[in-house]
Amino acid sequence: MSAMTNELATMTNGNKKYLIWNNKGGVGKTFLSYTLSVEYAINHPNEDVVVIDACPQSNISEIILGGNGLGQENLNKFRESNKTIAGYIKDRFGKSPLSKLGSESSYFVKAHTVNEKMPENLYLLPGDVDLDICSRLIAHIGSSPVKGAWKTSRSLMSDLIESFEMDKNLSNRPKTFFIDCNPSFANYTELAVVSANRIIIPCTADAASIRGIKNLIKLIFGVSIEQTEQDDMFLDFNKEATQHSITLPKLHLFIQNRSRTNVRDAAIAFKSHAEEIERISDELVKSHSDLFTDVQISSRVINVKDGNTLAAIINHEGCPVSSIIHKKYMIYGNQTQANAAQITALKNDIVDVVNCL
Repeated sequence: MSAMTNELATMTNGNKKYLIWNNKGGVGKTFLSYTLSVEYAINHPNEDVVVIDACPQSNISEIILGGNGLGQENLNKFRESNKTIAGYIKDRFGKSPLSKLGSESSYFVKAHTVNEKMPENLYLLPGDVDLDICSRLIAHIGSSPVKGAWKTSRSLMSDLIESFEMDKNLSNRPKTFFIDCNPSFANYTELAVVSANRIIIPCTADAASIRGIKNLIKLIFGVSIEQTEQDDMFLDFNKEATQHSITLPKLHLFIQNRSRTNVRDAAIAFKSHAEEIERISDELVKSHSDLFTDVQISSRVINVKDGNTLAAIINHEGCPVSSIIHKKYMIYGNQTQANAAQITALKNDIVDVVNCL
């Protein structure tokens, strides 16, 4: 290995790779993934920031590529040319299932070249509805009798990331990755887990979201917050990862998304669920500190206000949160007001999270 390759390998080992996931839908995961990645890129111009869309719905890709309508049109172009995450998996399955293609970096797009509202240091690995179909291809590769086939099948996303990190045609400056995932624990979600080194868990103050947190801890780490008779059903991934000496990502933050503006006025049920999320976090830190990043953070639970109307505006406009101003935006022919107080509250919360990354 050359000195330059050694230097690159050392540098890439320190790159942050955030898995943003909860085993529960409807927690604002994609909007949070979008706002964090874009605002992080704006606030860290000396880094390359990469969004990986590992959700078949591909909503984050559509926002980054231009917002409602235009974003879908641009995404369709990448799907037609097979330059998406599903396109890579299909190409890999057809040409070189057990080894890299050598063209991994070509599947990433520099977002600013498609949507000028995006920061110039932001890249995207576009999503694709065919990712669900690709789950069968991943399973097929993993079932090969070749030694280590399961690890190879779950390393497809890692191969993409590592190739991007090592590409000599790109800058050798730090790179930070944000991976937006489907709520299910499909094998393409396992790809995301294997490739990440930090986990951000979006959640809302409700019982279903809390169950999702508990499932995530069990599915990835094999750790039960509550013992159940069906615990063994959750252990397949953790057993395989342990057997193949895969380093699992560390828990970094629980983000209570869509928080109430005034917690004092929140319903009793909301308060109790919010307190339960805090309790789970605190108990895990005490009993399983090895599962967490060693970053010094005052609290592992951070609250982010509900985007409300702002989320609709951002989804439509394909623009950063920090560029939204107090005015009326036209969405599908209707005027929609962006409220100054909401803008300030959301911006401040996102800045607080970005400062912890």
